Amino acid sequence: MKNNKLLRGFSLIEVLMVIAIIAVLSGAGAWIMVYTVKNSVFIPNQLNMDKLANDALNIMITGDKQASGLRFSRSITAIAANQVNFINQDGAAIIYRLDTGTNKLYRKIDAAAEINLPFYANIGNIAISGPTASPTTIFTYYDSAEISTAVAADVRRIQIILVAKSGTGSYNDWEGSSEQITSIAVDKLQ
Repeated sequence: MKNNKLLRGFSLIEVLMVIAIIAVLSGAGAWIMVYTVKNSVFIPNQLNMDKLANDALNIMITGDKQASGLRFSRSITAIAANQVNFINQDGAAIIYRLDTGTNKLYRKIDAAAEINLPFYANIGNIAISGPTASPTTIFTYYDSAEISTAVAADVRRIQIILVAKSGTGSYNDWEGSSEQITSIAVDKLQ
């Protein structure tokens, strides 16, 4: 008799319960797997955009081997919402310009051709712009009284806001976006 009970197998209710338990576990496992895969793509994209925006700001502020940046400016010669022209301590005329048509940031040193900032920002579908509220305004200029100014000779502080993003920058599209803000005092070195 006891051997017969062992050989009967599962009842319909037991089979349905096992299927339900497996479905719940596999649903949770699938969600965790999709989340893990999405983050393994999104997080590197996000870190790349953070690095790109940070590198662009560092080059604009401190400069690189080719030219000193805004920290070492002797005089500001022209200002606009997406462009700043200045003479650095070495006497080089520098222009930082955001091209709103291509969403690329450029630097021009004296009579040389414009180059992309940073140099690796021209690969893929990377865009650099201003903040979401005003994507064509990356520079805001302030005078010694901390009042916004439109006169290049009065500039004593420049606020820079850059947004770097790949594609749409959306997490749902597995792309990254980084908005970084900084400010630099213009000491007008002599």
